[in-house]
Amino acid sequence: MKIVIYGDNMSALGAAGVLARAGNDVFIPLTKQELDSKRMYHSEPGLRSLLVTQFEAQRLHTYDLYHPPEEADMHWLNLDSSDYATAERIVKSLGAKANGRLLIINQSIFGIGATQQLADLLPDPENQTVVYMHDNYRGGVILESIMRPDQLIVGTECRWAMSKISAMSRVLMSARQRIRFMSTVEAEFSSLALNGMLAMRLSYINELASLADNMGVDIERVKDTIGGDSRVGKHFLNPGCGFGGQKFSSELLLFSNFLKENHRSSLLRTVIDMNEQQKETLFRKFWRHRKGNLKGTKVAIWGASYKPATADIHNAPSITTINALMAQGVEVRVHDPMALENLAAHYRNASQLMLCSTPEQAVEGADALMVITEWPEYSMRDFAHIVTQMRDPLLLDGRNIYDPGEMVEYGFTYQGIGRKAY
Repeated sequence: MKIVIYGDNMSALGAAGVLARAGNDVFIPLTKQELDSKRMYHSEPGLRSLLVTQFEAQRLHTYDLYHPPEEADMHWLNLDSSDYATAERIVKSLGAKANGRLLIINQSIFGIGATQQLADLLPDPENQTVVYMHDNYRGGVILESIMRPDQLIVGTECRWAMSKISAMSRVLMSARQRIRFMSTVEAEFSSLALNGMLAMRLSYINELASLADNMGVDIERVKDTIGGDSRVGKHFLNPGCGFGGQKFSSELLLFSNFLKENHRSSLLRTVIDMNEQQKETLFRKFWRHRKGNLKGTKVAIWGASYKPATADIHNAPSITTINALMAQGVEVRVHDPMALENLAAHYRNASQLMLCSTPEQAVEGADALMVITEWPEYSMRDFAHIVTQMRDPLLLDGRNIYDPGEMVEYGFTYQGIGRKAY
């Protein structure tokens, strides 16, 4: 098939690479040279090498952003949520020029009802359609999330479009994956509601962790008990210092606004506000430990990206923490395996911020170590040596990745999220 991708975000390029590898001719608005210059794509495991391979195999092609191919078996919209006007322009242009059947897949989140609004722009609804497809993109595991999703949510009531998507899915995914066909509105609603449910689980366990802190209760035991009930399960029950990510956060806000506009009290709005407060957790712990005397101190931070295996710092808890620390005159020393370049661009060489090449460099002379992102690289270090390099061996474990008793034996003053403080 000939497939045209509109968009150059991580999800769009992931889909392009996977579709090209399946033998399709795929067109994207980036050249191989432009791809090399965009360092953010280098950090997604396997993505850059896949795209380069498909360019070299001549299954992946580039096109001028203002002159995309008009004839194709499938047109794939994967735009940012703010680009609805661009989507309208593309759909109108394709609808006016198409000969025969026209299949447009919308994998962008513009809001509930947006896909139908785009479809209404087409002049021949019998032979032209816009289908909504849920974006299964997960940062750090993008290729796996596209090829092996838990399910594929597709919004369309067009029979020939269903057949075409089913055929494509059989090539891309395991036969065990289930395709759920429904109306476009139901599919958009399901996608946003799914993210909302995940966010509520995270916020609930964080709220319990805050209470556990005050009661001397170990939240890990509580979490294991809750997750051990088959009605609840263990997914998204890990307490921490807040969640982030551009796509996840923007979709939560969009759905929250939709609920508010429809005259419903939005539980999701409360969840979003609680998460912003949760991002300040480690800063507040440090403030209390120092009794508010932070000026002239040094803090080491391990992990700046919003999750492991990605360089993305959008809405990351690290940003909130760094801002709060620097506002109090703290020198902040950060290590991250992938995100330092993005962090440098975000802060543009702020004098109080030092980017460190190793975790050990970050902790030299520090008054606290804050672990914000649970990179595997941080799980086993020479902690006996690290304690000796710190001015005050305070360990603030924002992801509960360490055993409190073991860290105390090394010589740390340990505080986690809802863990018993020693």
